[in-house]
Amino acid sequence: MHTEIKEISSVEYELTLHIPAEELQPELDRLLRQLRNRVQLKGFRPGKAPLSLIKQRYGDEVAIELAERKIREALETAVLKPGTYRVVGRPRILRLDYKPDADLHAVLRFGVRPQFDLKPLSEESLPHLVHQVTDEEIEEAIHRLRKEEAPLVDLPQDAGLTADDFARVDLQRLDDATGMPIIGEKEEDVAFFLDDPRLKAELRQALLGKKAGDTLRVELSHGDEAGGAHTHRYEVHVREAKRRALPELDAAFIEKITRGAAQDEAGLRELLRRELQARWDRQARELLEQEIMDRMLALHPIPVPESAVEMVLDQFVEDVRQRNRGRLPEGFDETAFRHTNRALAEQEARWMFIFDKVVETFQLHVTDEDLDAFFAEQAAADSGFDPNALRQFYASVPGLMEQVRHRLLTRKVFDTLSTQFRLENLDRQAYLEYRKTRRAGTQSELTR
Repeated sequence: MHTEIKEISSVEYELTLHIPAEELQPELDRLLRQLRNRVQLKGFRPGKAPLSLIKQRYGDEVAIELAERKIREALETAVLKPGTYRVVGRPRILRLDYKPDADLHAVLRFGVRPQFDLKPLSEESLPHLVHQVTDEEIEEAIHRLRKEEAPLVDLPQDAGLTADDFARVDLQRLDDATGMPIIGEKEEDVAFFLDDPRLKAELRQALLGKKAGDTLRVELSHGDEAGGAHTHRYEVHVREAKRRALPELDAAFIEKITRGAAQDEAGLRELLRRELQARWDRQARELLEQEIMDRMLALHPIPVPESAVEMVLDQFVEDVRQRNRGRLPEGFDETAFRHTNRALAEQEARWMFIFDKVVETFQLHVTDEDLDAFFAEQAAADSGFDPNALRQFYASVPGLMEQVRHRLLTRKVFDTLSTQFRLENLDRQAYLEYRKTRRAGTQSELTR
């Protein structure tokens, strides 16, 4: 057996394998004899068929089996065992020439992890959203809770609909030229609140001040500028007009909406402040993590082997399969899917290498104490669970504990990187302006 390894790039190598026919012949004959003992050929007792007949019928299949075995052996001996190459993903067979009684020629391409060092980050600044929940936000949250629990009552006799009220209407489309109803284009009993952000502004404006029984006409926009924006005329009949009767902010209401977590208004406000602050902090962390990932990818344009991209694409396809009850959707074009998602897969593969480099550089790992803290935190979120019982459950489900470890390691990676960057704390308005400017810059890059 002769092998040769050639560098194609810093992350791609080719292994060339050549084995003379005389070296392969003994093993080929042995495989053919084993097969003869297993197959039944008409006119011959088991194991008594001529080897030449077995070779004639099954030689090509046995040759492929032998070739694949020799390729695995060569890969193990020349690439994996020496430890010189940190192979990623599955090697690809670029060429395989082998028939019985002939020499074997094969070429494999394999990818390796890129070699690089992390860039210095101390002079790199990142925006960091910092927001403290205000009293106004607490008031808005309380108002939303009261609206959600409010029963609907009829409007006072002399009152029309306001922007917070509820309406139930019939929508009849009219012919643009004649103004006559178009048969078959009527929507009946359409119900909505006028403060629903999904409601068309023209319809909301037209309904303000109207009462049950009123009929009005309105032009509603459809489509967009790219697809050809246009309007249709409608006749709107108001079937029902109601108003929320906001409940009193008393102890009974507070205990109901908090499930006993608060008993009075002060307790409700404190509970809402904690929940809203936790939500803002979580959002700020997610935004910072995305900023960190984007900057690390920009600072480390490392080459990515094709095998790593294919490995990520394999996972993308598997995710589609799992979301579809273990099989790919009917008509799923895997080739087109892989082509469409190739750039994203390359980016995810690059981030994987950067992630691992951070773990290696800062010697990060998940400890038993980290796991204890995680399960205590999970149990605290649901008092029905004991931390130890929760940990045992996770350990009993294949792969679940590994997911927890990766989640905790990911948290450590981002926590570590956040200490390496210079974080520029921005309030909500400043951060929104930053995001707006960034989106505009990205758009201009795309249109160049």
